[in-house]
Amino acid sequence: MSTQQRLLFGDEADAYEYWKDKEWKTHAVDLMVGSGKNRKIIATMYVRARDSAGAAKTAKYFDIKRYPRPSYHPRLAGPRELGCTRN
Repeated sequence: MSTQQRLLFGDEADAYEYWKDKEWKTHAVDLMVGSGKNRKIIATMYVRARDSAGAAKTAKYFDIKRYPRPSYHPRLAGPRELGCTRN
């Protein structure tokens, strides 16, 4: 039995390639509320951290609006998202 691998698309693949050898990375942390099909992103915070757990912790610390029980979903920020490309 083989392990299932996740497919990376577009900006996400570029993000993993760019950040793989850097100690400090820029993460985009999506703040989500709701559950199931009612989940929605209410904000995105950009933070610098060594890993995704640190990014979520940093975003939670600096979240001043404190929406009712948001969940924090970090991901590596890609070059297009950060405005580093012309496209």
